[in-house]
Order: sequence, then C-alpha cells, then structure tokens
Amino acid sequence: MAEFSSRWKRYLKPVGGSVRPEIQALRALAVSLVVVYHLWPSGLSGGYVGVDVFFVISGFLITSHIVKEIDRGQFSLVSFYSRRARRLLPASLLVLSATLTATFVFVPKNLWEEFGHQITASALYVENWALASNAVDYSALASDASPVQHFWSLSVEEQFYLFWPLLLVTAAVLARRFSSNRRHLVIVIAAVSVASLAYSIVETRNDPSAAYFVTPTRVWELGIGGLLAFAVDRWKLPEFTRVPASWVGIAAIVYASYFYSSSTPFPGWQALIPVGGACVVIWAGTTHRRYGTSALFALRPIQAVGDVSYSLYLWHWPLIVILPFALGAELNQPMRIGIVLVSLVLAFVTRVYVELAFIRPHGADLEGRGRIRLKGVRVLVAVLAVMAVVAVPAAGMSAYASTQIASAETRMADILANPPACFGAAALVVGSVCSPTKDSEIVPSPILAETDDFAQKGPGLGCQISGAQTSARQCVFGDVNSKVRIALVGDSHAAQWQPALAEIAVENKWSLTTLVRSSCPYSSVLPTNANDNSGACVTWNRNVGVALAEGGFSLVIVSTLSDTHFQRQGDETNFEAATRGFSEAWGKLIESGTPVVAIRDNPLPTSAGIHDEPSCVASHSDPTQCDVSEAKALVADPQVPAVIDTPGSRLIDLTGAFCISKVCPAVIGDVLVYRNKQHITATYMSTLAPILEQKLRVAAPQLWAVSVAG
Repeated sequence: MAEFSSRWKRYLKPVGGSVRPEIQALRALAVSLVVVYHLWPSGLSGGYVGVDVFFVISGFLITSHIVKEIDRGQFSLVSFYSRRARRLLPASLLVLSATLTATFVFVPKNLWEEFGHQITASALYVENWALASNAVDYSALASDASPVQHFWSLSVEEQFYLFWPLLLVTAAVLARRFSSNRRHLVIVIAAVSVASLAYSIVETRNDPSAAYFVTPTRVWELGIGGLLAFAVDRWKLPEFTRVPASWVGIAAIVYASYFYSSSTPFPGWQALIPVGGACVVIWAGTTHRRYGTSALFALRPIQAVGDVSYSLYLWHWPLIVILPFALGAELNQPMRIGIVLVSLVLAFVTRVYVELAFIRPHGADLEGRGRIRLKGVRVLVAVLAVMAVVAVPAAGMSAYASTQIASAETRMADILANPPACFGAAALVVGSVCSPTKDSEIVPSPILAETDDFAQKGPGLGCQISGAQTSARQCVFGDVNSKVRIALVGDSHAAQWQPALAEIAVENKWSLTTLVRSSCPYSSVLPTNANDNSGACVTWNRNVGVALAEGGFSLVIVSTLSDTHFQRQGDETNFEAATRGFSEAWGKLIESGTPVVAIRDNPLPTSAGIHDEPSCVASHSDPTQCDVSEAKALVADPQVPAVIDTPGSRLIDLTGAFCISKVCPAVIGDVLVYRNKQHITATYMSTLAPILEQKLRVAAPQLWAVSVAG
C-alpha cells in the first residue's frame, strides 16, 4: 500500500517540476468553478468563467513554449502538434469512447441522433461550431443537453493550437527581416487579440448564443495570455505589489463567477474581468511575503486538483447528463455530491494511467515499463486513427437515428392526416369508450418528441426568444384583421398552449399574438432560476408591457412554469413572491381595460420522479410504466391565488386533461403527452383545443360577444 501511495504521489507531481504553483492553483480554481456551476448553477451563476481562466493559461503557456523554441531555432510544427496531441487527445478520446458506450447502453434512441452528432463533432474538435449552428444556450442544462457539450472549449483550444504556431512563426520571420527583437511578435499578437475582442463585443450583442462558442470571439482570451508571456519575461512586478495584485486577480475571478449569470452578455467585454484576473495572478507569480497567496496556492489538495483539472473537466459533465438516464431519476443532492467524488477518482486514474503515459519522455512510466514510443508524424497518424474509432461509430449512431426519425415522421404525417377516433384528449370526453388498440402507434414517436413544439418548426420558428434577447417579438396567427385580438404571454409554459389557442383562433376567425420568452414569466418580480436570464427578463417584461398597452388586445392569456423561483422580499416565501408578482403585473393590464385569463400549469413528471417522459416511454414497451401520481406531479401553482388576489382576472384549470383518476398518463389517446421533462407536445396540445375552448367560453364570454357583433 505504501508503495502504491508513493507511486501516485510521484505521478501527481508536475512534470519536470516546471509547472508554476500559481498556474496549478488557477487551474484548480477554474475547474472547481465550472464543476460547481454545472452541478449547482443557482449557487454560482457565473461559474462558467472558469473556462476563460483556462484560455488565458493555455495562451500563456503555449506562447511561452513556442517563442522560446523559435528563439533557439528549434521549433518544429510536427513536433509541436505531436506534443499537443499526446498531451490532450488520449484522455479526451478515452472520455468520448466511454460516453459513446454509455449513450448506447443508457440513453434512449430518441436522443441518439443529436448525441451521436455531438460526439462526432467533439471527436473532430469542431463541437463549438456544432453548438453555435444549433443556437444552443450553454446555460440551458436541459434533459437533452449533449453529454459532450463541454467539449466546445476544448475545440476552441485545439483550433487555436492549429493556427497559433503558424501565426507566430510567420511573425518571427517578418521580425528577423526588420529587427532582431520580439516587437513584431507582440504587434501581431496584439492586433489579432484586439480584432478578436472587437468582434466578440459586436457578435455577443448581435448573436449571443453563437458568440459564446465560436472561435473568433475567444481568440483574444488566449491571445492576451500570449501577450502576458512577453510581459512576464520582460517586466517583473515590484515585490511589494505582488501580494495585493495576486489577491485582486483572484477576487476578480470570484466576483465574475458569483455576480455574472446567464443574463450577462458573454463573452464580450464582460470577459475582461475574469481574463484580467487570471493575467494578474500569473504576472504576480508566487511570493512568500506575509499574507500572500503562495501559502494557499501551495496546499497539496489545491495543487492536486490543478494537476488533474483537465481530466476532471472531461469526466464531470458526461456523468451529469447520463447518470439520470442510467438511474431513471432526477439528480438530487447526494447524487450531485457523488458525481463530484466519482469525477475526482476518474480524473486521478486518467491522469496517472493515461495522461502521464503519453506526456513523459518516450511515454515511459516511472518504472520504465509500458513505453509508448510514438513520435512526430506517427503520433499524428495514430491520433487520427483513434479519432476515427470514436467519430465513425458516433456518426453511425446518429445516422441510424436519423433514418428512424424520417420513418417516424412519415408515419406521423399519415396518422395526423386522418386521425382515428378518440385521438389524444378526445379520449377524455365523458361517455367515450376509447382505449388504445393492441397495435396502435404512439404519436409523436418518442424519437420525435423534443421537436414537437410550435416554436421549433413552421410559422412558429423563432417566435419564442431566449438567452439575452429582450425584444417583445410578436408572432401573429389566425385572422390578422379580426376585431378579437388575443395575446399569449409568458415563458415556455405559456408558449406551449399556442397550438390549441391557434386552432381556436382559426375556428373563430380571431387573431392570436404570441409574446413568449424562455424561462421568463410575465411578472413584476424578478425570477431567479438558474437559466432565467434575470436582467434580460426584466427588460423583456418592460417591453412586453409596452406592446400590450399599445396593442389593443381583447384578452391577455398568461401561463408559467409553476415551480419558477423568484426574488423574495423580507420573510415572504417563494410562493408568496410569485403570487405578488403575477397579481401586480396582471393588475396593471386589468386597470388599462384588458382582461386577463391565467391557465394553470400542467403537472410536472420530474416532481414525481420521471427524469424524461419520452425517454421513459422509449425504454418501456408499456407506456403506463411512465405514468405518474397527480399528487406528486401537480405542483402548487401561484397563479391560482394570484387570480383570487386580482379582481378581473380568471383562471382556467385543465388538470383533468392531463390526469385521470389521480394518475397522469404518459400517453393519452395514443398521443404522447410530454415532449421532454415538463413541456407538452404540440400534438397533444392541438387535441386539447375543444376542451380549452369550452373553458375559455366560461372565462371570457365577451370574446364571442364581440365576434357575433362583428
């Protein structure tokens, strides 16, 4: 045991003893911020800035190594690329292989197409571009989030490593033509960094989802690390400034991780704070003066976490995404803590038996066994072969799922063209004798569930905004010239009612306008959900208020996710704060002469222990095994008391359209009810139109009076 422990301690020492303690400490801080953010996002809403710290470190170290070799006349592109490959790819491809296997074993087929596509992109190190093209919100940790989504940052770094040495070599050649110093190198790096920062600021404002991932918006962070390499080499900070400078740098990073959130336009100029903090810490270096950071940085646990930070980053996110599928349950606190512990163990094992086996000279371990002698071109050829071993089966998985999706879409179109009796909510009509036949097909198929959403296809595409967007985007359905104008306002749980309301509008020749935004209820109280984009939500609410005041609407229909968290005043509960926020917002509309109808939120299967309804149905031959208890799934909705507190507002409760005899089925009338964790499929919503219209006739009879008068 003592020999084993000694071997691990020796393995975990920095290679060659050349790694600076402050850089290891920064790595430990960065990976800790990211892991905590992913597991407890509401507690550390800006933990994603840990990635920016990694970028600075990478730019600093890589530029230092390249410039030193250029100065000695020993730089070789093949050697550089092979070293980078040995350092990064073995561990990452191991994790990708394990993730691909776990996806095949635990993840339902309805997610194979997207997961396979993402794993392929990650193996080829273009994951950042894949996410940017899909307009993925990095802060939206949804049930279908890719288990390799975190590979976007590794993709940025690998792409940086491809072009950065070419840039520096070219600049060095030009510098030798005009002078013998490094001025031209600094000028080139500075120019590229400034251009990248400017582009980042503009793109973050214009397209925040894509800006978060694409390489041009991030190059400046690595470039600043490169400039720091020259600064550290030439100018040393005065000894008396190094202690406060180091603490200020740490404080800047911690500040950003705590006060930034998903509503912070990022990267843009806001990234300057964590990036600047990391630069200051590295520039300050280590000092043993009293009250300095050196004693903290030197702590063995911090150095150890810094040493395994790369592998820890690789392992933690696949566990977060896949574990709920494996266990069939939402992550709870013990499971989150368990993920941290398991990730640390896997990281240490990967560091010892994978990373160091390729990093050390000739790849020999400490006893001289297990030599891996691949060098130069042979390393690159081996890497490409291993990448193909991961990418090809992942692409095959995605292609297989794609053919299944195409087939399911064809069958669904045929069924919807001539729906059977008792289809969907029609099976709930009193007196019906509907029951699924033995060979009946569920519509939509679980493999199509996630995209069965009005905001993801057809005329509804783009109607539901998200991220940092704040405009009161209006999409109009039905008769645009109708005297009866209805507005549907709120978050995604309001948006999901569009298919039913649109059918009602078309039937009655009304106009339906949607003003909907992800994770943003229509309320006077600020939401605090992890993905709420709070600041943007406030602006959006204000803009929507103006649009409603100017729109001349006959009725405003609102709905929202029942367990949304809000900022509280004094000792009020979240439920009380939510009730107050709804009542105040609705009251202003009613005072202006616009009536309000609230639709009670649907039951939430996640509250009853079902991680993802479509995945559950896909995994069971009998969909009733995915049914949930109404008592557990029906979360108390603050809209109910808000209606009581707001004279002039009315409530529509359609719980009976989702739950039968105290049970909320996963499938009703051969129609899949939920498209993911908690949202209703557009198909089932469409079948609810007749039931919703009956309720609406009671809650807002004036609409029909206007129609008749018109």
